[in-house]
Amino acid sequence: MKGQMISIEADVKEAQKALSGTSKSLKSISRKVVSVAARGTVKTIKGAIRANTKRRTGELLKAYRYKVKKDGSASIFPKGADGSRLILAKASALTHGATITPRKGRGWLQVSGNGYFARPKEVTIRPRGFVQAGERYAENGEYMNDVQKVVDKELAKYWGN
Repeated sequence: MKGQMISIEADVKEAQKALSGTSKSLKSISRKVVSVAARGTVKTIKGAIRANTKRRTGELLKAYRYKVKKDGSASIFPKGADGSRLILAKASALTHGATITPRKGRGWLQVSGNGYFARPKEVTIRPRGFVQAGERYAENGEYMNDVQKVVDKELAKYWGN
């Protein structure tokens, strides 16, 4: 589905320059920086989910994950608790919004509430923008403070402080 996966490629030149004297390889440094950016993006998405939903949606909070690829890029995607991608429909509807209409031949939807049933002709779900919050976080480089912490930690390990 369009817009459900975020791909991150970070500019790691500054971190590579800072860590060039250590035993870390350039590939290891770039993977570490991308991992920090991806982890922060997932954290931002989960924060947006908590802020924009009335009920706690544990399934949706657990769904967003990241994977750093061998080429040094990362993907952020929803994955169901059972390993399936069935959560995609729920994540897409809540992130981008949706209008649900009945199937052909049936004139209504049946929605159950607290002890009642309603039969509206359509249901509109407002967009909540979880993925967009993560995209803004990654695009604005808000993860650079975390990258600096990682660089400082690696330098402290190298210099024995």
